[in-house]
Amino acid sequence: MKWIKFLTNNKIPYYIYKLRKEDCIILNSIKNKNNNILIILSGTIFITKVFPNKELLPIAILNKNNILIKNNNEFKIYHKLVALEKTYVLTLDLFILKQNKPNTLLRKNMLNAYKKTIEQYEIINNIMSQKNIKNRILQLILNICLKFGQVKNQQIFIPFQLSNKNIAILTGTSKNTVSKIMKKIYNKNIIKNLNKKIIFLDNILNLNLK
Repeated sequence: MKWIKFLTNNKIPYYIYKLRKEDCIILNSIKNKNNNILIILSGTIFITKVFPNKELLPIAILNKNNILIKNNNEFKIYHKLVALEKTYVLTLDLFILKQNKPNTLLRKNMLNAYKKTIEQYEIINNIMSQKNIKNRILQLILNICLKFGQVKNQQIFIPFQLSNKNIAILTGTSKNTVSKIMKKIYNKNIIKNLNKKIIFLDNILNLNLK
């Protein structure tokens, strides 16, 4: 993998963690003071910000080559990373990275990865700006199809299970509300659910916000 090669060539230490589906990593300002850069080597995760009152704010859905730089200044607020499928995450220390003065190629790749990650933050912000919950859900699924979808026999499949619980977290609503809306969506054949595991679209033009 390119990140391992870059870091090894620059003699920068790193750690790799394997996450199974629904495994999570907690990042806060007290623990994990080191290893405050995370790079997704493979797989898919989503990030939420957790406030002292346990309120969740969805941040982004990240996958291969996205990078997260942890901010240690948010006291009593932490970030929770949840794997949507088997995922490998590489972590390294920002301070050590700076000390080692990485070469131009590594700096360029990290900057490009961070720019792509910012785009994922903006997608979730746009989804959360929708006042109508149904629109949030449809926009979330559309964006996931565009970013992660696999085309087969003119159908678009989301390659991992997207549970109502996770849809609720990523749209800032309750699981019960999502269940009711998803039932209506399935009944209208806007989106289909295969064996209650894999969501797919027969025709992306059927996905509208009406």
